[in-house]
Amino acid sequence: MFYKHKHIKGEHMEFYQLKITRKGTKPPIWRRCLIPADINFEKLAEMLQDILEYQSTDLYEIEFFQKKVRISNLTAQGADTAKGNYEYLEAKDTKTSELLDTEAWFTFRVKEADLPEYRADIEKKVEDAEIKTADGVKKASAPIILKETKSPNDDFWSKESEEINTLLNKKYGVLGLADVIAKKITEMDLESGAEQPEVSFTRNPKVKDYLNSYNKEDLVESAKELEIPYEGLSKEELAEQIAAKVLDPEVMKSIFLQADEWEIDAFDHASTRKCFLATHKDWKELEWFSNKGYIVAYSDNHAEVPQEVIAVYNQINTPELQEKCRQLSWMRSCQSMMGLIYAIAPLKIVYRMYRKRDGFRVNYEKFMEILNELSEKDDICIIKDDKMIWKAVLQDNLYEKIEEFQGDRDFYIPTVEETLDYAKHGYPSQDVSYRKLASFLRDELHISEEKIEELLYIVYKEFSMDGMLSDIMEEFKKRDIVFDSDRQMERFAPIMMEVNNNTRMLDFRGYTPNEVSRAEQAAAPAPVAPAMPSFVPMANTPTVNMQPKKKVYPNDPCPCGSGKKYKKCCGRN
Repeated sequence: MFYKHKHIKGEHMEFYQLKITRKGTKPPIWRRCLIPADINFEKLAEMLQDILEYQSTDLYEIEFFQKKVRISNLTAQGADTAKGNYEYLEAKDTKTSELLDTEAWFTFRVKEADLPEYRADIEKKVEDAEIKTADGVKKASAPIILKETKSPNDDFWSKESEEINTLLNKKYGVLGLADVIAKKITEMDLESGAEQPEVSFTRNPKVKDYLNSYNKEDLVESAKELEIPYEGLSKEELAEQIAAKVLDPEVMKSIFLQADEWEIDAFDHASTRKCFLATHKDWKELEWFSNKGYIVAYSDNHAEVPQEVIAVYNQINTPELQEKCRQLSWMRSCQSMMGLIYAIAPLKIVYRMYRKRDGFRVNYEKFMEILNELSEKDDICIIKDDKMIWKAVLQDNLYEKIEEFQGDRDFYIPTVEETLDYAKHGYPSQDVSYRKLASFLRDELHISEEKIEELLYIVYKEFSMDGMLSDIMEEFKKRDIVFDSDRQMERFAPIMMEVNNNTRMLDFRGYTPNEVSRAEQAAAPAPVAPAMPSFVPMANTPTVNMQPKKKVYPNDPCPCGSGKKYKKCCGRN
């Protein structure tokens, strides 16, 4: 059901007048604007991004320091509301009047590196604000910039206020009034029991057209992977041939057999949504299929599965293929977990891991059949002398040093939930200590979700392989992550100690320092030193340098020589 915006006699619009100043600028750079009053904070954030010339994103935060309240898109950011001294509110569920009527100012930020923060002073609330236009004085009906002071060579504001005002008026129109009307109509419809159809649309994308938007070098790499002769072909010809190849049913089967189960679930969901606004989580889970041309990504963060892809998928998506995909995906997850917490292990240990999950309690012969089939498609491990070895530790026979140091320790057998979590993220994203660290990076250092994931992976890799806090701090420094105060460092240190003590380590075949310490305390009557007083594996325990000569992180080229990024090859996920 659609309703046109129209003026209703007797209705009035209220606005907040804000002076928005970029922090740290001398002389100050600012814009004074009017914002419709009867909106929620999600809409306010959208308007502020347009006024301040940010790219549209869900990674915003509005902070009322005096009130100790932070407002953001908690759903999109996957944020935990129980953290620190602040109260966290969902933007779409909070009306601006709840805070703008009583507070004097707030901070607006986008949690990405190298982007400025702004202080918004709430100057006053006005009704039926009058503005000067080329046609004379009239009432405001949309957000508008009233005045500005900026630098001639501004790195962030490139548009003139008149241009932005035109865009604001076109985008929001008489939004304040329209929202009131739409809300009232929706409430009436809900009360009457009327069904609200889902608003959806399609841009009718084509795989060939999408691939043609890639640069030629990327298309050549795709052609190599698909064994398509590419010499002498133009970019358009390459796109056409790759599109024809990936739409071949047998090729599509092969591509789906290389996907993880959560990626396939995300694709299944995307194929039912037509054109949709994709979140960071969506992009992460759909990256594999997007790279193949099965998910079209638009510059405005929307995505859509082309109908020609859906048609072929419906043709190949049999129960047999679904079962095979699940078998290979679970085996891949077990391999990843084996690599992350053991690096090298007897096949019988990996067999125990595989059988722990309901529906996968196969005999050993079937286990080896699935393992051999996986090796043909995605060999992140090798088999040698009835042992599985993670390819990432083949360099300089590192696995031999690891196995020697592990000695005759027992193998920790992870839960199914742990295995899936580690395989998907590369670190224990559900562990309480890692969640605390993620919250600290998000709330104290204002780091983006994507970079937080990269940092947590690095922290896990360093600690699990005997790394020191100094190694991690060096990696933080390389990524321009700095601490603003001694207070932040004081909070950071105990969090890192807790993370270290709860990290599953290669030294201990998957057991954490805390678990090893408790086991030794239970076995020996004499007191045992605390698990990790100074970020080393165990007090008074000799260590060996198990690090490869060259550290490899997710976006580095894989050391196996495949030409792929490490995270998409030996360091998958």
